[in-house]
Amino acid sequence: MAGRQKIYDEEAALDAAIRVFWEKGYDNASSRDLQTAMGIGMGSFYLAYKGGKQELFRKSMQRFFSVYPKNFLAMLDTFENPLEAIRQYYYVLADPEGMFGQFGCYFSNTLFQADDKELKEAAVQNISTVSDAFYQALMRAKDAGIINPKIPSELWKVYLLNLWTGLNTTKLIEKDTSKLKAMIDFSLQVFD
Repeated sequence: MAGRQKIYDEEAALDAAIRVFWEKGYDNASSRDLQTAMGIGMGSFYLAYKGGKQELFRKSMQRFFSVYPKNFLAMLDTFENPLEAIRQYYYVLADPEGMFGQFGCYFSNTLFQADDKELKEAAVQNISTVSDAFYQALMRAKDAGIINPKIPSELWKVYLLNLWTGLNTTKLIEKDTSKLKAMIDFSLQVFD
């Protein structure tokens, strides 16, 4: 006998869950909040996500990573100067009207808010993937003579990660996008 068929769009439901987790954080997002946003009842929720909120969050992180950074990671390969792609990425993070500007970094928020070790490790892995892509793009730019970094290559990833996490904190305090962009430009001068 076949199980009950899903009567909802799983991707749309995951997107709704992402929004709730992003706005409220993992700990503050209740199962009821998630079910309401996803448009599914308790039975469907626990049938689809047997591990409850934790399983849903894990799947939401997978969905988030498969959708949002994808265009940026592709952009790193298309820009003649990858540093410009990285700059544009940070500009998007700094935009208070944009999705990232409103709620911060989905993965950084997970590191600070979730108590679950597995969820934190998944967030670290996703951040590392983006950080590794930054590094590879900068190595290509250096090898091509496009950039002449003033810091050793072994520090590039941690430097850009520090800028990423710092920006996500600073934009909660400083709302002037022009100042945030100036800070980004100043910080990226070490790669010129």
